[in-house]
Amino acid sequence: MPGMKKDERKHKRFLVTGVHGNVLYPSDLDVLNISIDGAAIETSKRLELNRDYTLRIKYKGTILNLKGRVVWSILGYRENKDSKEIIPVYRAGIRFTDTLNEKTNILLNFIEENKVRTFEKRLAGVRFEIATSEDVKIDYPYEYKVRKISLSGMLIETEYCLELNSRFNIQLFLNGDVLNIIGRVVNCTEIKSESGTECEVGIEFIDMADSAKKLLKDFLDTIGNP
Repeated sequence: MPGMKKDERKHKRFLVTGVHGNVLYPSDLDVLNISIDGAAIETSKRLELNRDYTLRIKYKGTILNLKGRVVWSILGYRENKDSKEIIPVYRAGIRFTDTLNEKTNILLNFIEENKVRTFEKRLAGVRFEIATSEDVKIDYPYEYKVRKISLSGMLIETEYCLELNSRFNIQLFLNGDVLNIIGRVVNCTEIKSESGTECEVGIEFIDMADSAKKLLKDFLDTIGNP
């Protein structure tokens, strides 16, 4: 109709319920020791026992993503070097669950080039202390609920507000499958609710494997053609 504003979106968005996922938020950590089977780390944020996390190591222009499960976690304290304030820290043991084939070789090379000394010998292998943790991050899963979704993006609701134009690795759970997506924050609005303050975040899909795109398309086709 004349004068009616056209929908400029590339793909049609669908209202959904019961769809959720995780925004993987990167955080700094200190690696206490590491081997091909796992690592002991120290971080300012608590890691949940028996939960899976992703450790990301930047090494010679390559990002090595290591999935691991927390097998022990303890609370400790240390002094802040600048303020001299005593702050809580969490130490945790992570057992890697996918260091196979080419990942093993990259991890071995990283350890060999960065090791300071042998930390201890174990049945599963030798652990090493490394010189720096500057290029090692851990991804914290921040849960979200999907309100609207299309092939090119989604509107989510989460407890955490995300910085405009920032990019994140995102997990989207659909019908038992996990879709791994790189998304960009295009808008973020703080909203009030009975349960407290939450944020509505618009995510643009930047990169997604063809197999994930097909799973998402099949899901949307089911919604559009019940």
